[in-house]
Amino acid sequence: MRNASFCLIGSVALGLFFGLGPAAAEDPTTEEMVCALNPDCQTPFVDRRLRGVTSKPAVRPALSFDITLNFPFDSAELTSEASARLDKVATALTDPSTKKYDIIISGHTDAVGSVEYNQQLSERRAEAARNYLINRHGIESSRLIAKGYGKSELLLPSDPKNELNRRVQFQNAGAALASSPSTAPKTTTTSTSSSNSKTGASVRPLAEGTGL
Repeated sequence: MRNASFCLIGSVALGLFFGLGPAAAEDPTTEEMVCALNPDCQTPFVDRRLRGVTSKPAVRPALSFDITLNFPFDSAELTSEASARLDKVATALTDPSTKKYDIIISGHTDAVGSVEYNQQLSERRAEAARNYLINRHGIESSRLIAKGYGKSELLLPSDPKNELNRRVQFQNAGAALASSPSTAPKTTTTSTSSSNSKTGASVRPLAEGTGL
């Protein structure tokens, strides 16, 4: 019994160390993704990832959904789990009711780490998701726009370090253009982030598993 308890504690500790994200977070189904992007769908979208969360979430942008994508620390390389989740997204984006729409892929981080570091990391990871959908699933590159928001638009503003803030959002570009965002996120065109500023390299978070 003591050995079993030790193994359980060790597994949790490793998960936190490598930033594998919340095990309980449940992404939307493919059908829910399709409905979230389709302006003709009248079914209200419910974010399964927020079940049991007591903090008040930010208002979800129109015609959008979020998923949790796990990356190695300080990397934009997709894990096998992240790829599998993007496979489901690809199914939603190629559905007959959504394949005519352009999609904005937005990377978001939590509030741990510097503004510049999180901005660059969110750009790289949004671009990694975009490239995967293009190269693996043949989705037209002209349909997909990758943007990085860093920590400027937290999902849970009152809980800025919550790991649920680290997410990738997919939004019908028509809805984004119709709105008037207060911030102007950077748009990336390649998977290579911008060079370090003249004053020096970006400041990384102090511990692994932070950021996005």
